Amino acid sequence: MSIKEIPFGKIIDNKIILNGWKDFPEREIGEIRESEDESVQYFINRFNELDEKIEKLENEIAESENKGSFLMKLVHLKDLITKHDGLGDYEALEKRLLNQEELLSDIIHKNRERNTDIKKVLLEEMKVAVEKINWKEATAEIHDIKARWIKTGNPKEDVQQELEDEFWGLVDGFFEKKKQFYEDKKLLGEKRKKAYEEVVEKAKKVAELFGKERSDVTRSLKEEWKEIGNIPKEEYLPLQKVFNDLLKARPKQNFQGGDINAIKDQLQKYIQGEQSYSFKDLSGIKEQLKKFRAHNPETRKQRNESFADLQLLTERDFVDKLALKRFKNFKDLEKEKKSNIRISILEELINRDLTDLEKYQENSANFSGPTGSMLSLIEKKISQQQNKIEIKRKLLKILRDKK
Repeated sequence: MSIKEIPFGKIIDNKIILNGWKDFPEREIGEIRESEDESVQYFINRFNELDEKIEKLENEIAESENKGSFLMKLVHLKDLITKHDGLGDYEALEKRLLNQEELLSDIIHKNRERNTDIKKVLLEEMKVAVEKINWKEATAEIHDIKARWIKTGNPKEDVQQELEDEFWGLVDGFFEKKKQFYEDKKLLGEKRKKAYEEVVEKAKKVAELFGKERSDVTRSLKEEWKEIGNIPKEEYLPLQKVFNDLLKARPKQNFQGGDINAIKDQLQKYIQGEQSYSFKDLSGIKEQLKKFRAHNPETRKQRNESFADLQLLTERDFVDKLALKRFKNFKDLEKEKKSNIRISILEELINRDLTDLEKYQENSANFSGPTGSMLSLIEKKISQQQNKIEIKRKLLKILRDKK
């Protein structure tokens, strides 16, 4: 048997043996290949590579703010040196790693104590936040506390589970309570919406009532409407419009008879803004006027005036449509601003109609001799145009008088 001593080991019958150190016995790490020097140098180089890894870790720990994050890497290296195949002072490497481990353990212990204090404070903040009545404000605060809790490292092991259970229990409890609140709110909203719809159904009968009975029922329905409570705006506004329109609807018998004075009075209420109306209302009046038979010049005059009033209302609606087309926010403008816009549009329309009237009159002048069908058509056009201008001027006077 041949034995040759080498640094940190020996060569026995071409086998390279690492000397034992601490509680680790000597062991074979390789064998001589082609050259003894090269084979020995190979294992020396392997040790040096491990030494460099440990030195790199020491530098990283020294330069890092989060030193505790290197603990697992250090433990891995400490385990590696007991199995590593190389030639060198492994006991010295282990001592360096143990020094670093002691340093990290002390830092981790202090960090955990600090984290424990921080998480106890966050836990108290959470206890206050989950009791807040304002859901939006409470939710924002809870998300902020959660983010800080997650960002904070682990507390001491003996209290970690207790703190985590209490903290997340508060969070889960809050969001469960919030979910239940909005489910109850949704059910309440559905109940209130149904109540509004029932009042709307009752309001449909108002048009059949008159006098004191109508006033009493209307007042009662308004009180019932006020008592129902809030629902989402997008659901409430359409119901409110229908409800208000039903309460303002004219009594159904207003135009069932042939009283031309009743028709004229109703049209004047519309014109003066004393009562709202719909396209259906105007259509109903128009049909009544078509069926109305005048038996004397006075009633015939009243019928023609009523048709003129209908035209005036139609013209006013047309002006408002133009105003809304030009000014998207027309409905929201102040009363005086609306009036000025209507007057401006009317003046523009009258000027345009006057220009057209001049053209018709010029065309009429070009025809001489007996009246022919073309001349009659032009004269009819002139008459219609004059009537249109008169209606617009009348409407313009009403608007100016109201300013």
